[in-house]
Amino acid sequence: MLWLAVVFFVGMAFPFFRRGEDSEWQTCYVCAGRRMLAGEAIHHTEPSAYTYPPLMAMCAAPFSRVSPRVSLALWYAINVVAVVVVVESAWKMIGGPVFAGLQGRWAAIFGLATLLSLRFLVAPLENQQFDAVIAALVFVGCRRLWSGHDLSAAVWLGVAAAMKCTPLLFAPYLAWRGKFKSACLLVLVAVGLNRLPDYVFPKADGDFRREQGGTYLADWMATFLFRVGRDAPGAWDSDLVLNQSLSGMVNRFVQAGIPLSVSDIPTTDTVLSVATVRLIRMAVYGVCLALVGVTAWRLGRPGLPLPRFEVRDKVSRHTAQVSRHEPSVQNLSWEELRSPVEAAMVICLMLLLSPMSSKAHYVVLVLPVMLYARAVIEGRYAWLRWLLVPLVIFGPLTSKGLTGKPVGDLTLCWGFPTEFVLVLLLAMWVLISPALQPRNDSTY
Repeated sequence: MLWLAVVFFVGMAFPFFRRGEDSEWQTCYVCAGRRMLAGEAIHHTEPSAYTYPPLMAMCAAPFSRVSPRVSLALWYAINVVAVVVVVESAWKMIGGPVFAGLQGRWAAIFGLATLLSLRFLVAPLENQQFDAVIAALVFVGCRRLWSGHDLSAAVWLGVAAAMKCTPLLFAPYLAWRGKFKSACLLVLVAVGLNRLPDYVFPKADGDFRREQGGTYLADWMATFLFRVGRDAPGAWDSDLVLNQSLSGMVNRFVQAGIPLSVSDIPTTDTVLSVATVRLIRMAVYGVCLALVGVTAWRLGRPGLPLPRFEVRDKVSRHTAQVSRHEPSVQNLSWEELRSPVEAAMVICLMLLLSPMSSKAHYVVLVLPVMLYARAVIEGRYAWLRWLLVPLVIFGPLTSKGLTGKPVGDLTLCWGFPTEFVLVLLLAMWVLISPALQPRNDSTY
């Protein structure tokens, strides 16, 4: 498997570096970091709008001290590490053995998961964004939660939420599980890290914060976050077609139905009537409430304790010695996988309920995809195999490299990635049922 990873990262280096100084990493993140160092506002003047909380700009600020080429090379190295953490963490959370010498059903599971998720794993490397890093933080947090380390899990998830707000959805999940201290800590870490820039970079003469009496966090909330309640759901500072959240899909369907040509694709600039905005809100909020309600029902009663997984990560000396010949030595039952399945449901909701989800954000789907792949290969529920048809259509076929740009734009307008997440969420709802009604899965 090592040579496959080398080939993958060498191949992805070409699209990652092709734009050089014009890359989004430079024009958005590093530029925002440079402005932060100068005490300037970061949410108003970037050529590529910086629409995120201030923490990522602070993290990118040191990269503005080196040349664009060196900056991009360092950022690629960080992304390589993040992708490795994402894949390895998701693999361990489905009970997978070490990658060396994969064979039999585990090789089939990895192959199917790669087929379904590769498009979304590639996207953050094509766009040089933070999404692979955020996904790595989320997965490390989920692994800590799985092993019963609730507070440290909250810290990792809080760091991810400080970069993009969607991992905050783990806070109500933790509260539902009766882990109120962890839920509060997650929120505290997310907010506290976004106040750091105001202390790391103190106010100076001419600083916009001194002139306006505000903070970077307050400026972001006033500029972007508070607009979510005023604008039509799905409207964000990006092309409407690129918004693959539930609100983006509903917004497009209400405006244009199912367009059959590129010329019919709606745009964010369209002025909508009050009645249309109200209709979009009712549809989006109604579907979101339904998804959250069904997920809460599948989670079971509040405060239900999770089965902890304490020894597999540490007991791996014996596993590492024999797994080359016995790749299924870990044999985790689906009851032991309940925590990863629940985390996968929250991850699906993160993408669906967000005001804006691009395909780069979809890298977090590696975990639910791997869980689904294991269920299909093991024949967990025979009918789950039928979901492969929509998943292949909604996943790999959204790649414009396969379909061409016109068809690729249409698949985005039709919300194929959004529907991919909805199908995965349905599969997770089903896979969690054995945990609610325990059964003997020792054969798995």
